[in-house]
Amino acid sequence: MDMVAAGTADLSLWQFLALGAVAFFGAVLGGVSGFGAGLIVTPFLVPVVGIKGVVPVMSVAMVLGNLSRFWVYRDQVRRDVILKIMIPAVPGVIAGTLLYDVLPREPLALCIGAFLLVSIPLRRHLAKKAVVPTPAAVVGVSAGFGVVSGALPGGGIVLMPLLLGLGLSTGALVGTDAIIGMAVNLVKIAMFGKLDLLNRDLMIGGLLVGLCMIPGAYGARWLIERMNVHLHTAVIEGLVVFSGLSFIWSGLFP
Repeated sequence: MDMVAAGTADLSLWQFLALGAVAFFGAVLGGVSGFGAGLIVTPFLVPVVGIKGVVPVMSVAMVLGNLSRFWVYRDQVRRDVILKIMIPAVPGVIAGTLLYDVLPREPLALCIGAFLLVSIPLRRHLAKKAVVPTPAAVVGVSAGFGVVSGALPGGGIVLMPLLLGLGLSTGALVGTDAIIGMAVNLVKIAMFGKLDLLNRDLMIGGLLVGLCMIPGAYGARWLIERMNVHLHTAVIEGLVVFSGLSFIWSGLFP
């Protein structure tokens, strides 16, 4: 497997420490900028776990991240919405993980890099846009969300317009999105394990990343109270662009 070839089968103590530091600072930057912490952390995981290990590690980490968000808003979760989205999303997630498995290292790097670059204007465009929740739209958007989430990091931004269209806001939006994200990542973990893309060390690394992202969220709150958030967001957008270009460069010139 590409993962093993990249040296991710056995992580050293220093690599585990690097994962924890990257996760903490990525969560701080993601919390301050408004980006999903997963998009911020992903580029910095590559030197530690390799390109093939990035999405499996983040799948484990984001189960913990979403669990904490769900717990805060557990009383506002819309269970009917979860069912509507997960039924068509699960086959998409399975298809996305299979695509992730068969893509060689270079095309996978190009896909991740392109998604990182597109994520900035896409996030801005979708931030306040709602999808009219017809049955066809719910099935189509949910299935597409599943494919993107299975193959790439940060696929949750695809789902946000549908959740808005279904009438979710504030705590209900965050809590429902969190439990959907948790369920999707559990499916991804099962698939990556079956496909031999997630071994014991990467599982431990993912748990470490997830645990270190929790105090990072508190660090973000501390910074927000003391910094110009708009300026910092611009810096983070520049960082995401640089990371996306780095992925593309590694895909074109391995």
